[in-house]
Amino acid sequence: MLESAGKHLRVIGVFGDDITKIDIADASRNGILVKVTEYGNSYEVANLAARLMVKLISRSFRTRDSKKALIVQTLSDLENDGLTGFELANLVIGLIGCGNVAQIVATEIRPHCQRVIGYDSHLRTVYENFHQRSPLEKPVIEYNQLSEVLEHSDVISIHTAGDEKVFKGKELYFARNRPFIVNTSRSGNIDYSALLQALSEDRVRGAAITLPKEQLREKKLPDWVQPFLKYNNVIIAPCAGVPASDTRRKQARRLARSLIDYVDHKDLSLAVNPMDVVIWKREPRYPLSRGKTHSTVPIFWSR
Repeated sequence: MLESAGKHLRVIGVFGDDITKIDIADASRNGILVKVTEYGNSYEVANLAARLMVKLISRSFRTRDSKKALIVQTLSDLENDGLTGFELANLVIGLIGCGNVAQIVATEIRPHCQRVIGYDSHLRTVYENFHQRSPLEKPVIEYNQLSEVLEHSDVISIHTAGDEKVFKGKELYFARNRPFIVNTSRSGNIDYSALLQALSEDRVRGAAITLPKEQLREKKLPDWVQPFLKYNNVIIAPCAGVPASDTRRKQARRLARSLIDYVDHKDLSLAVNPMDVVIWKREPRYPLSRGKTHSTVPIFWSR
C-alpha cells in the first residue's frame, strides 16, 4: 500500500501508541511521516505511580507533624511538591504486574533508582512483548519470582489487571526490607485487610492508594478506607486518567488535528520518524571569524 500510494501519501496516523502496525523503515524510505496519538491513560497512571513513590519516601513526607493520612485532593498538588525523582537513588523498585503501565513506570524511574525488578503471572507474554530484542541490551524490568520481588524491593508498585488479587495472605511477611506499597490499579486488586495488618505490625513503611476523584471531592470515603486514615505514613490520592470512551475520543481528535497541522504547517509533533523524512540543512557557522573569507575551522554546526 505504501508503494502504490507513491508521492501522494505524505503522512500516516496510527490510532494508539503501538507503532508495530506500520513498517516505519519502509515509510521513511518513501518519505512518509508517521504520527501516533497522544498517549492516554497508561502514561497518566504511570506518572501518578512514579510521583507517589517519590512522595512516600521523601523526607518532607516522613517527617511531617500530622498524625493522620495525607489526602491529596488534586494531582497538581503532587506535581508542585518540589521533588525531583532522585529520592529513589540506591533503591530497588519492585513492580507486580509488568504490562504497559509498568513498562512506562520502569522507563521513567530507571535512571534514578538502583534496579527495577518485576513479577507477572503471564511472564512469557509480557517478556515477548516488551523486552529488548537485542541480546546485548537488558530489559527495562528484571523479571523475578514474586517471592524475590517481595524480598529485595524497597518500594513495591502494583499494576495488575483484571480481578487478580495481590497480598491475599501472608506474602508481606516475606518482605525483608519493609517496603513502601503503591497501588494505582483497581481497588479490588489488593487485599487491603492484609495491607492494613502489615501497617499495624510495622512490616510496611508506608502505603499510597487511589480513589475516584468524586469520592475525594465530596469527602465520601468508602468504609474500607477509614482504618487507613489514622496512619500518618499513608497517602490517599485521586485516580489518574479518564474513562476509556472519553480517552478514545480525545485521541481521535488529537490525531486528526496533528495530521492537519503537518499538512498545513509542517508540524512534527507526535511524529516517530521526523529525522528520516524531513530534510535538514547543515550550514557551518564561524562565530570567531568576522570576515567573509572563512579560514577558521567551524566550532559547531547548526541545523
